Amino acid sequence: MKLTYRVNLTAMVALFACSVFPVTAESEQRQQNQNLVVSPKRCVALRQGQICYQEVTFRWQQLQVGNYCLVELPTQVILKCWQQVRSGEFDLDFQDNQSTPFALRVQGQEQNLSVVPITVSWVFKSSKRPKSSWKLF
Repeated sequence: MKLTYRVNLTAMVALFACSVFPVTAESEQRQQNQNLVVSPKRCVALRQGQICYQEVTFRWQQLQVGNYCLVELPTQVILKCWQQVRSGEFDLDFQDNQSTPFALRVQGQEQNLSVVPITVSWVFKSSKRPKSSWKLF
């Protein structure tokens, strides 16, 4: 009798979870937007304003076979395109002093399928006053 009760309780919890957390078009869209990832996500420079150098890898996948391109968003530069595939990988020698977003697009279209940023951060923030090149003794 106890075993039956536990099975029924488990079924009720599962049913409750499905009714409280339904799979919606929005959650499916959010899941599809996770199809472009970059590793590592953060690039760290020593001081604020310095160029950060780091090798990053982009990986992506789509449900349908197609022609896709990886684009640097601020400049709209196409970094790489793939033909008749559902997934791809690209290594980039990232060099920038500010955070930069990248997007996956269908080739020839302006709509972004997925966007991922590379965040630039610093160990030391720059001070507001410039350092003097000479000292008084």
